[in-house]
Amino acid sequence: MQERQTKQKQIIYDALKTLDHPTATEVYGYVHDLFPKVSRATVFRVLGGFATAGKAIELRMAGSEVRYDYNVYPHCHARCVLCGKLSDVEVQGLPSEGLRASTCNGFEVEGYAVEFHGKCRECKSVALS
Repeated sequence: MQERQTKQKQIIYDALKTLDHPTATEVYGYVHDLFPKVSRATVFRVLGGFATAGKAIELRMAGSEVRYDYNVYPHCHARCVLCGKLSDVEVQGLPSEGLRASTCNGFEVEGYAVEFHGKCRECKSVALS
């Protein structure tokens, strides 16, 4: 059964593409400013549905709110250790189909995340000031 594409879902997906690796709260704030009738519960439910349907990726990092990425193709991220900003990173040699684990000591692998850590441009320039 195909999922219905509602106006609210399109608005939320457009916000997801406009914002850079946003939290659900950030998506809600953006959507609410433009369309006040879209509820917080709707935004959270729709984002979860996007992740379940493979239209978005949930990025879960220890000590952080879940963030969402509309780019569902295999790629890596860089996270600023000061402000928490996330950015997509192109990695040389990463196969287009992503990485595969050869042995996992009995784990059934459902996915992976490669994350680089450092300082974003803004935080680095503040530190140099």
